Amino acid sequence: MSARVIVIPRILLLAGISCWLFSSCASMGISEARKNEADARMRMGVTYLQQDNLPMAMKELLRASELDPTNPEVDMMIGMTYRARGESKEAEENLRKAIGKRSDFADAHNNLGIVLADRKAWDEAIRAFQKAYENVQYQTPERAIYNSAEAYRHKGEADRAEEQYRQALKVNPGYGPACSSLSSLLFEKDRKQEAASSMTRCLQAIPDYVDGWMQLGRMYVTMRRPSDAMDAFKKVLSISDDPDIKKQASGYLNVLGSERRR
Repeated sequence: MSARVIVIPRILLLAGISCWLFSSCASMGISEARKNEADARMRMGVTYLQQDNLPMAMKELLRASELDPTNPEVDMMIGMTYRARGESKEAEENLRKAIGKRSDFADAHNNLGIVLADRKAWDEAIRAFQKAYENVQYQTPERAIYNSAEAYRHKGEADRAEEQYRQALKVNPGYGPACSSLSSLLFEKDRKQEAASSMTRCLQAIPDYVDGWMQLGRMYVTMRRPSDAMDAFKKVLSISDDPDIKKQASGYLNVLGSERRR
């Protein structure tokens, strides 16, 4: 099986680092000014991480940890910075540290699953994803469910993967990665019409999903449905701003058009 990418969820930043772990900031011995600086440092570190400036990201996050060592959000982001640096052991240690401070920290469980999946510890990863999506307070459970499906798929358990993709779409019918993966899995199982129908339903929920239209067009090409394929690629041209994607869609249209003229 070709390598598949486990999705990292969007980083949810707090408006401010509150004292939800303890009864009061005073009990932590952390001043308001120190807390505010830690918050600012964490936000700056996350910005650097998103920009792939890993040295500056780590510098800011470690400083945030020094200022407020009780904050599991900081530990999680340090862990994800280590992951970006390819240091999986340190990444796992910091994510477990975050969970140790807050056992129901769903984002940390999901990110721990991602790190475990990096080293192909599929069963451990699945358990971590499960802890994330079973948390009723988790705002994006479809992401952890999807990640669990990807882990099952890597294990060769296609039926379990299909169940999980469908569960992710039940939670969020417009979750693009689950739409694409479910359709590709059904196609691999030689359930081609079902794969196309599944993607069509998803595109009704997310009509501007460019990758979905490209995938649908390619499926129709394989299924020898050139008219439907051309409609899908024309849709790509109408909604995509990516020149490479538009070039691909135009290429398909040129080939399909020349075949129809023969």
